[in-house]
Amino acid sequence: MHIWKGNIRTIYGPIQYKGRWRSRWNSEIYNLYKDLNIVDNIKIRRPGWAGHIIRKEDNRIPKKVLNGKFHYTSPVVKPRTRWEDVIQRDISHILGIWEWRRQAADREEWRHLLRGGRDPEGAVAP
Repeated sequence: MHIWKGNIRTIYGPIQYKGRWRSRWNSEIYNLYKDLNIVDNIKIRRPGWAGHIIRKEDNRIPKKVLNGKFHYTSPVVKPRTRWEDVIQRDISHILGIWEWRRQAADREEWRHLLRGGRDPEGAVAP
């Protein structure tokens, strides 16, 4: 992605701002070629990958890690954000659902939900 953005920067070239030339900012480049920024792209793809893991057999390592409860002692501080928590936040924001595991187990239903969560341009639906 970095090399590709570098090529796009070269194609669109620098801009003059207050009498000085500068490289275009990422937001300016995204507006020029009308693509999602990398954060939105990840937020859209992450639930698809989570659904893939949910449909795996129970003895597979990724599913064990997702479903596992690991017991260890640590200092009393704010708990780290788990990948599952981020998935839940993204799915509830994009799709508006909370019980995503049951729906992700059905591939066709999950695919339909994920495609309904974004518009034809690929942007996240409000």
